[in-house]
Amino acid sequence: MSRRERVLGALVDLAALPLLRRDPVERADAIAIFGAPLAPGGGLTDVLEERVRAGVDLYHRGLAPVVCISGGGPRGRVEAEPMAALALELGVPEEALRVDRTARSTRDNARRIAELLFPGATVWVVTQPFHTRRAARALARAGLRPLAWHIAGSLQYRHPERSLRWIAREYAALLSTR
Repeated sequence: MSRRERVLGALVDLAALPLLRRDPVERADAIAIFGAPLAPGGGLTDVLEERVRAGVDLYHRGLAPVVCISGGGPRGRVEAEPMAALALELGVPEEALRVDRTARSTRDNARRIAELLFPGATVWVVTQPFHTRRAARALARAGLRPLAWHIAGSLQYRHPERSLRWIAREYAALLSTR
């Protein structure tokens, strides 16, 4: 790893630190996987695939009996469809899956997930580490009890050159939702 890559990685880690949230492992009522834009061809991006794989892993570990996937999109490009297809392919049974196809923001994801569950449900938040704090706050505001799952080895850490943009956007979103 070059000096530049090490410095960039350290900068990303430092910039993301206030955004991170990680909760102790416990059993929950559901796993909430938040959507993100699809790839130009309509498939999953590496961001979405990472979220789905991490959420499905929690399901297989027995940390919750239900997987909620939420994500709409512009011009009929519904994020939840390929996300749910991957979850099914990875072994989540259809009866354990709850899918929202309309949400277009983190706040919408949280509200729609709350509608799919029951008030006060404990929910694992599955998204990239930089997005976890805001997603958990949105779920709490929607009446759920969020637990933040930390994706170890996330794209955020493996691709710091991409992460700086994500982190800057996340700070802007946090400031606009206070």
